[in-house]
Amino acid sequence: MLNILKNSWAARSFAMILLGLCAGQASAQLPLNTQIRFENVADSTQGFSDLSQFPAINNEGSVAFVATQGAEQKIFKWERRDPKTLASTGNSPFTFFTDDVAINDAGTVAFRATLSTGQRAAGIFTSDGLVTKTIVNSTDQGFPGFGIGTPSINASGTVAFQAFRSGFRSNVIFTGNGGSITPVLDTLTSDFETFGAVAINASGTIVFEGVQKDRSSGIFLIKPKRDGDGTNGAATASVIDVVDSNNHPDFFQFGDPVINNRGVVADFGAGGTTLEVFSGNGRGITARNNPANNPFIDIEHPSLNNHGAIAFSALKANGDQGIFAELTGNASLVPVLQTGDPLFGSTVAAVSVGRFAFNDHLQLAFEYELLDGRSGIAVAAFPGDEEHLDE
Repeated sequence: MLNILKNSWAARSFAMILLGLCAGQASAQLPLNTQIRFENVADSTQGFSDLSQFPAINNEGSVAFVATQGAEQKIFKWERRDPKTLASTGNSPFTFFTDDVAINDAGTVAFRATLSTGQRAAGIFTSDGLVTKTIVNSTDQGFPGFGIGTPSINASGTVAFQAFRSGFRSNVIFTGNGGSITPVLDTLTSDFETFGAVAINASGTIVFEGVQKDRSSGIFLIKPKRDGDGTNGAATASVIDVVDSNNHPDFFQFGDPVINNRGVVADFGAGGTTLEVFSGNGRGITARNNPANNPFIDIEHPSLNNHGAIAFSALKANGDQGIFAELTGNASLVPVLQTGDPLFGSTVAAVSVGRFAFNDHLQLAFEYELLDGRSGIAVAAFPGDEEHLDE
């Protein structure tokens, strides 16, 4: 089993934060969210509607999200001032943006859109507010547009995604940075039947959900080998099994995985009565909640930072929703915000987070809905990072 955070500065730091939160709650008998600072990014009183359920945040505290403003749907980037428009359906060729943005520390946002360039055309693009790059366009590549998967972007601006080739003759994981796209793993030449969501880290290691040809499913890593590394000059990919339904039979369903710059991945596994958030790196997995005492009936989008801290949204059997963080590696969940909690002068009705929502400064981007009818996007900052939030 992994012990990701023990015997490290990160472990001590996060443990101290967690102990401080719990101590503050016990001594004052106040809800935990009074110990966490919440900052509003955008909401429905400011002319926004249909805001992202899954906003993304980088280590600079910049937040990327999708929303409708007026008659146009737009991609926005918030940098502690009025959100800046990066792309709009008012400008050709974009007709619709999917709710799966990603942002790197340079402030470049990756997004997926349907296009006006052909029937069911779609693509993945990046924008920093000045330059927009086309990563893949189904019309140009001859791909079925609805077969292009959700994007991930790393520090250098490389985007990873999966897509089906024309005629669905194979499913391929690709990378690209505005030029030609590079196939990394193909179902035609591998033991896989199909791929789900992918994510890429700074070193180019890719995590993906996959279904193997024996019908088992799981979470896997690809570590590309470079030219001249003993493969006679040919670049090949090495696939590492993190967890699958053969070696962990309690799981038969997985979510959209994420990976940090240390090569640690996070996701959830489900099967029967088992519902577990886990982290791992190919040498075993660590449960980040207690599956033996699990109040959740659904978990969505575990998000992982570079110190190994995890946040996710979950649904309880009574219908309540909540956002939870696990900071220590010891399955000690911190409730960040839940149905019925006070927020921005009203009461929380629903909350959700995406898989790129938790940064290294313990800032968490999330979507909220309030009982007074407002909805919006906000950032939760854990104690000890207020000075960064004020920058």
